[in-house]
Amino acid sequence: MIYNLYKQRGETPLECIQRFAKNNSDLKGEKMTYLGRLDPLAEGVLLAASGEDIGKGEKLLELNKEYDFVSLFGFATDTYDVLGKILRVEKLGDLDEGEIRKVATIYEGEREQKYPAFSSKMLSKINQPPDITPPSKKIIVYKLQFHGLDMLNNKELFGRLLMDISRVKGDFRQHEILTLWKQILIESEKKKSDIKYFLGRFSSDVSSGTYIRSLVNDIGNTLGCGAAVLSIKRIRVGGYRIEDSIK
Repeated sequence: MIYNLYKQRGETPLECIQRFAKNNSDLKGEKMTYLGRLDPLAEGVLLAASGEDIGKGEKLLELNKEYDFVSLFGFATDTYDVLGKILRVEKLGDLDEGEIRKVATIYEGEREQKYPAFSSKMLSKINQPPDITPPSKKIIVYKLQFHGLDMLNNKELFGRLLMDISRVKGDFRQHEILTLWKQILIESEKKKSDIKYFLGRFSSDVSSGTYIRSLVNDIGNTLGCGAAVLSIKRIRVGGYRIEDSIK
């Protein structure tokens, strides 16, 4: 059977299907697998299969996907999201929404996208990023829409990061990452509470294999200010939609 599960923010895909199986006694002893990954800080549609339908996995992995996501401008990390080591910080006085919208249109269409260093494809251990050049894959961004900017001050942003990153279990360098964010947002900005950080709201319709983290990193590079994913919500995989997901 194929299940449309809702992966919670902070869960790994494995933790999601384990939670589902635990809450459904008829699945006791049944082999299950998830079909396609979601990052720990991502949430939304996660397909899982059991029994004979496990063999359908390859076909389902090729389905197109839709995402809503939020980018944090002015930062770049080694994972391309906020659960990574901070590599670059840009103090931004302002951002032009028209320019962001224009850049978003550049990334629509077919292109080659490099896999992030920290991804299932690269099979990298969290403390041992690979020295090789990441491989790339041909992807299609059918639609990429920018919906506007929100702003948070340093304490508001750190509070959100603390809440989200603290949900993540396993070894994802959480303590080290939160310490770095605290140093940048709180300790170095004690006398500058008026600093604003820009969050961009986007939605996308993409082909299978597209990494939203890489897309956001590329947008940040094109804008010249850097950008990292703050949150991702997968709202559709093929015909499986988030409103029908089992929580």
